[in-house]
Amino acid sequence: MSWLPKAYRHVTADPDCLAIGGLVERPHSALRFDDFDRMPAAFQVEDVGAYASFARVNGEPIRGVRFSGLLEASEALPEAMYVIARTHAGYSASVWRREIERLAIVAFARGDEPLPSGLGGPFRLLLPGFRDESRDLYDLATIEFSKRRASDSRNRRARVPRPPSQPGDVQGGLVRAVVDPAEPRSLISPPP
Repeated sequence: MSWLPKAYRHVTADPDCLAIGGLVERPHSALRFDDFDRMPAAFQVEDVGAYASFARVNGEPIRGVRFSGLLEASEALPEAMYVIARTHAGYSASVWRREIERLAIVAFARGDEPLPSGLGGPFRLLLPGFRDESRDLYDLATIEFSKRRASDSRNRRARVPRPPSQPGDVQGGLVRAVVDPAEPRSLISPPP
């Protein structure tokens, strides 16, 4: 008996829409403000700023939908291990699905109006607890569910450098000194 893999559903987003695709049963190519507003109350977040301090604003609060609501609406397959979020500007972030499925929020409104572009609209992905630039994605275009990690735009320099592996190595892999061939217990520093 052989198993046929589920089809990977590619989606592209229209302006002012959010597309959900990848390893899902029901892909969505044009989710709009009204679609988010009609989601069940269990998934609605009336004040996103209460969960993500970087989304606090004066006046009417930013409203959103929990990521688990999008999972349920699109029926993401269990073998989809990664979530790939892309913005209209081309930025992408690839994160573990299990890391974000209970915490992530997609902001879509301020009060009863669509989220303005000055606040990251029309859709904005918020990842409370993340410390890198993927924690707050403005102008969200697509969300894809995948088995594999995709290339992302996150800053690689923000990661912890690898420890030195050889004598004379500096943390991060730069070589400043070499072992003296005549005396293996000493190092030779290159001239400045």
